[in-house]
Amino acid sequence: MSRGVTLLNTAKETIIEVFLKLLNEKNFEELKVKEIVQRAKISRSTFYLHFADKYELMDEVRRELNDRFLSFYRHGQSYWEKPVPLHLCEHIMKYRSFYEMEFEDSNATRKLSNKLTVYLLQAFGDQDYAIFASYGTIGYLSFWVKDGFAISPAEAAEKLLKIGLTNWSKEVELEVFLNKETN
Repeated sequence: MSRGVTLLNTAKETIIEVFLKLLNEKNFEELKVKEIVQRAKISRSTFYLHFADKYELMDEVRRELNDRFLSFYRHGQSYWEKPVPLHLCEHIMKYRSFYEMEFEDSNATRKLSNKLTVYLLQAFGDQDYAIFASYGTIGYLSFWVKDGFAISPAEAAEKLLKIGLTNWSKEVELEVFLNKETN
């Protein structure tokens, strides 16, 4: 019995791996289940044992990659040998074809931002900061992807880290700003 489970997990992992490779070659909408099973060297029935269709496969890939993305926030920085923004940028570069498509979908981008907000709220205990940092991080990464990865993951991570460490209040004194608003 356990041998069958191992084979099933392996088939599912193979389907996902092939799917991600095919996304490098063609648009999701053009992709057919037939191509996935041929490239994975599995039967259609094996594919349908794991997924109802390519949309369910995409949902599974989205869950898995979003979970990997968010996993960098589950531990403190001391857990990682590199800065978290570098892990994020390397992850996005590794799965670039997925994120190119994902960041074109405003609903998917919003959902990822909301999930990141939950992690940042747990880490910092400040909802406003969590929202700002989450949407800012996803927004910056989205721009980097849509800009065709014009800079390296290390450069993007450095800029993201610099933005995250910026003291936004040093340029504008809050009291002065609030007084101008009431006058």
